[in-house]
Amino acid sequence: MKIVYPPSRYAGLEILSCAGGHQFREHLHDAYVLWLNSKTGEHYTVNGGNKLLQTGAVSLIEPGVPHANRSCDEHDSHLRSFYCTEEFFQQQYTHIYETEYVAPLGNRVLEHAGLWQNLTIFHEYMLGVQDDLQADELVLNTFSRFFIECGGRSLKPVRDMGDKRVSIAIEYFHAHLDFPILLEELATMLGCTSFHLIRLFRLQKGMTPHAYLTQLRLEKARSLIDGGVALSDAAMQVGLSDQSHLTRQFKKRYGVTPGQYKKQRLLV
Repeated sequence: MKIVYPPSRYAGLEILSCAGGHQFREHLHDAYVLWLNSKTGEHYTVNGGNKLLQTGAVSLIEPGVPHANRSCDEHDSHLRSFYCTEEFFQQQYTHIYETEYVAPLGNRVLEHAGLWQNLTIFHEYMLGVQDDLQADELVLNTFSRFFIECGGRSLKPVRDMGDKRVSIAIEYFHAHLDFPILLEELATMLGCTSFHLIRLFRLQKGMTPHAYLTQLRLEKARSLIDGGVALSDAAMQVGLSDQSHLTRQFKKRYGVTPGQYKKQRLLV
């Protein structure tokens, strides 16, 4: 069994990872707990009732509500919990809907495989080394789906293919490949919310700002490698954290590691 409470870059959001199974006796939290098990089901009690949280479902429990839980299979279990303050929910809601109203959430079970998958991916990402831009995209995409499943209104479609903010952002990417780029700062510079910028990129480019920026960085890194630049220097010059980060992203994009690519180019 391994229990981890990693640091979080978001005020009002903490996470718990419990791999291997553990019985959490009756307890409560001073924040909402949004939780799931990505390996098996969970037996739990809340408000005096015994329940079963199936794989693929997500439970939300209000602050101050006593509850207890244990995994159905302690040998193949991964409990993933998010502890969210009302202020955190309000901030995300404002980013997504551009209004301050959040409908009462209450205790509920959300049986939605897409939300379950989004939360699992976001939780796993928060357990590792984080790229700020990608983390911000994940949190907005995840909680936009969460609010919709909680009964929030549907998002208005984005249809402006001619919005020049995407091209301005891309110009900014080219000029700052070697610097960390924050989604919120970029959106503020362009006069829109972070979530709206993500949706504009998806409409015009078919991918998120982070995915587009990563493609630019990898193409630049490939060019630098062709010019004889050392792999560690190439990583630094395109804004990646280190050579291992470059290696992971490069292989994912091109199917070979930077080192393998460099050797192949030397044979030409």
